[in-house]
Amino acid sequence: MSNSEFRMLINNLTQDMLDLYGIQIPITDMTNVVALLGGRVVEISDLGKMPAGNMKREGEGFVIYIPSFSSQGRKNWGIAQELGHLFLHMGYRISPALWDKYNDESFYHSKDVMEEYQANEFAAALLMPQETYEKITAKNTTGNIVHTRSIADFFGTTVAAVSNRGMSLGYLG
Repeated sequence: MSNSEFRMLINNLTQDMLDLYGIQIPITDMTNVVALLGGRVVEISDLGKMPAGNMKREGEGFVIYIPSFSSQGRKNWGIAQELGHLFLHMGYRISPALWDKYNDESFYHSKDVMEEYQANEFAAALLMPQETYEKITAKNTTGNIVHTRSIADFFGTTVAAVSNRGMSLGYLG
């Protein structure tokens, strides 16, 4: 499967999730989305106490660990990225056979470049669905100038995430 085909598959999956769970864009509180999906977020203030991975199964749900000192945009991105791994690579609510391979003691931590790319694509599609991204970008463009800070503020994420999303969708060059 090509990258563009996989990107389309991920975008369709995230749009289906947004529709199924009634998640409104912009997402103003990722911890509420995580709770809606059956998980919880734990913020850790001491990096020395961060687990080896950022997520693990917890019963039939899951827990995502994030550093408490990150900006809200970075927290949102990190949580959305972990949700990408949860659905795409751990099979949560998609593949019971894959999900059952994980137990409450094992942390998920990817070292695979392709999995990281896929989780990033998932995060971008979840936080910035294509149709909304296109509308907000149009509203925040003057001539050839795209006001990425304003777009990032709308979506509650980082300027880098907005720029990367725009490039992957072909809106930014």
